[in-house]
Amino acid sequence: MQVHRDIDNLPVFNNAVVTIGTFDGVHVGHRQIINRLKVEAIKVNGESVIITFHPHPRKVISSAILGVRLINTLEEKIEVLSGLGIDHLVIVPF
Repeated sequence: MQVHRDIDNLPVFNNAVVTIGTFDGVHVGHRQIINRLKVEAIKVNGESVIITFHPHPRKVISSAILGVRLINTLEEKIEVLSGLGIDHLVIVPF
């Protein structure tokens, strides 16, 4: 899995199939979405791409109010996602 942190210098993806989300914890529902993403990418001979955010949007928008706690750090999220067979992870600054 290639990790892209600079959204101004993204490569051109080949027939990208994309999902967007925060993917905190990468639970069963996330894994179902990711598996479908991979299947659809294979169907079009394309690349699977996950777009996520850092910091987590809830940390920016409501942390002062709610004291948001996350399940995974960014590095833990990258490690988990890298084991799921995704081609690209794009981390967008929030």
